[in-house]
Amino acid sequence: MKAYIRVIYSSDGSSPGQIDSVFLGKGFRKVPGVPGYEIDVLNEAEMVQLLEELHVSLKGLEVRYIPTLGTVEGQPTSGYRQRVAKLRDLNMEPMELSGLLEEDAGKFKAAVHEKLDAYLDSIIAERQEEVAVAEAKVMAERARVMLMEQLREGRTFHELLKAVPMEEDELSQRLLELVEKGAIRAEQKGRSVVYVAV
Repeated sequence: MKAYIRVIYSSDGSSPGQIDSVFLGKGFRKVPGVPGYEIDVLNEAEMVQLLEELHVSLKGLEVRYIPTLGTVEGQPTSGYRQRVAKLRDLNMEPMELSGLLEEDAGKFKAAVHEKLDAYLDSIIAERQEEVAVAEAKVMAERARVMLMEQLREGRTFHELLKAVPMEEDELSQRLLELVEKGAIRAEQKGRSVVYVAV
């Protein structure tokens, strides 16, 4: 990946030429069009180590600097770098992908396809879950309406189980709740209990 250093010169400090020689001596390359330098690093830890060395070399030169990974501050954001940065919106890491693009375009494409597929799968799964929840609510409401219609006539538990699309445990729980709320009553008729709406 690339590390960038944006330089802020001071008229009271060293000349741009002196500062340039320090950066070039540390292996940095000048970034065209902006007061900044770039260098390739393996990871953020390597960048921190590089900054420690650079800080010592710049001491006393009266120059300020801003380190970044990705793009140098003030660098034009047009072109492929800007488009790679937009991949962050798709849960992709632009720095990682940008480095891959510079190494091997084929690997970059494969990595983006893999991450894009995973991103699309997550959208599809979320949509399917929403649909399933909505359908479950509709089915539960239909079952509730059917149950209340059956209870107007008065039905035994087994009759309700055949007439209403509910599992046995769900129906038992629903009847118990309705009895407790006083919406229905349970009447003993011979050996059977008949549930009837109040």
